[in-house]
Amino acid sequence: MYEIQGRNTLEINQKSFVNRYSNQIKSTFDGCLSEEAINEIGKTSGFIERVRKLSAFEFTNALTFSVNNQANTSLPDIAADLNKEFEIDVSKEALHKKFTPQAVTFMEELLKLQIANQIDLSIDDKLKQHFNSIKIKDSSKFSLPSIYNGDYPSFNNFSKKNGVMNLQYEYDLVSGKWTSLELTNIKTNDKKSSRETAHLLEKGDLYIRDLGYISASYLNAIKEAEAYFLNRLPPQAGLYNSAGEPLTWKGIDQKFRKTDAQALDMDMEIFNNHRLKCRVVLFRVNDEEYKSRLKQAENSAKSRKVGVSKDHKIRCRYNAFITNVGRDVLSMGDIKKTYQLRWQIELVFKTWKSFFSINKVKKVKKERLECQLLARLLWVLINWHLFQLTNHYVKNSSPGKGVSILKFFKRCNNFSYTLRLVILKKMNLKRWLTEEFLPLIENTECEAKGSKPTSYQILNSFLTH
Repeated sequence: MYEIQGRNTLEINQKSFVNRYSNQIKSTFDGCLSEEAINEIGKTSGFIERVRKLSAFEFTNALTFSVNNQANTSLPDIAADLNKEFEIDVSKEALHKKFTPQAVTFMEELLKLQIANQIDLSIDDKLKQHFNSIKIKDSSKFSLPSIYNGDYPSFNNFSKKNGVMNLQYEYDLVSGKWTSLELTNIKTNDKKSSRETAHLLEKGDLYIRDLGYISASYLNAIKEAEAYFLNRLPPQAGLYNSAGEPLTWKGIDQKFRKTDAQALDMDMEIFNNHRLKCRVVLFRVNDEEYKSRLKQAENSAKSRKVGVSKDHKIRCRYNAFITNVGRDVLSMGDIKKTYQLRWQIELVFKTWKSFFSINKVKKVKKERLECQLLARLLWVLINWHLFQLTNHYVKNSSPGKGVSILKFFKRCNNFSYTLRLVILKKMNLKRWLTEEFLPLIENTECEAKGSKPTSYQILNSFLTH
């Protein structure tokens, strides 16, 4: 048993973990990550039309495990890796020709297969008594060299000359599974993504999304699906009382001052058109936060050569949340804590940037860029399987605790090569778990920062609510 003294204690019994999860890991590696499965997708996607020197499995394996940083990986690097691991002699010119639209389709299909075949783990029924799932969706954009501007055009704060990659992803906090993960351009913006995926909304799920995804049609679609939402109030959404009369922030501020309240929970209607009835929960921010927001608003207005309205200045004093979740499930105090769960998905992209340099790319053939980025996402998903199992073990043995995403993935690069050996059946899985994996994930417990609870503590509160 590993026991680290102090705040970071993470106890994992080797024998218990191996006995409990080795068959599930083996099933994943022998299933959707097997040579047979990957080669079959290579055929059905049109990537491999006949027997070649380089198989779909070998192509995928080399990209997934040799491309630690796309910006620093050359074709000779990949060729050298293929020669070392598979004794395949392939020129950089031949490799260059392998990056085709069919290769991109193949990698996309492979990623979808991994998402569809994520490990099913037992979930405490108490966690699902309120919501079937808690789905958090976000997008991250990063700059590309100017040669990609035609396929991945720029916008807003990015240089007009550069291209921009848009990564859309959704994660279910209850099951620990990714529900979507895709590379797009900015034509598929957040609001468009909400429209195009409205048919996927499921009854009983709680959806937490950034402001960019929120519109009246999206929120009404959630209500029609008998699902739930928790979001910040969009700036463009008007506020109306139960009689349909418009409310001003000046009037709301006066109500706070009269009652000396720090928070209010009211039933209102929002949006000028397509009125929506919901709870509006308001929290007054401290003076330091208010000054920071006001300065940001003034700087933004100055750049657009406009002024800041009195109403907007007052609004800067408040955090405003909207939800259709009942007060018996989420109290006013629970609203802010539950919304903090959205930070988990922001943390994920921070992890990808910090440790995998997914946002650093160089000028290469477009299809090669896409294949290498998809390979990095595939690598993340393979390791996410292991994160899920480790987290499941810790949460079951110590309710309210869990594994830090940042700490865990920081260690992943350290066992990446030996993990590859396991997938290639060159190393015994149980030996790898005992000698390589478990020792490296010591001391990866998620810690609370100050008074802010961890996502695991928030989720555990649902069990005791």
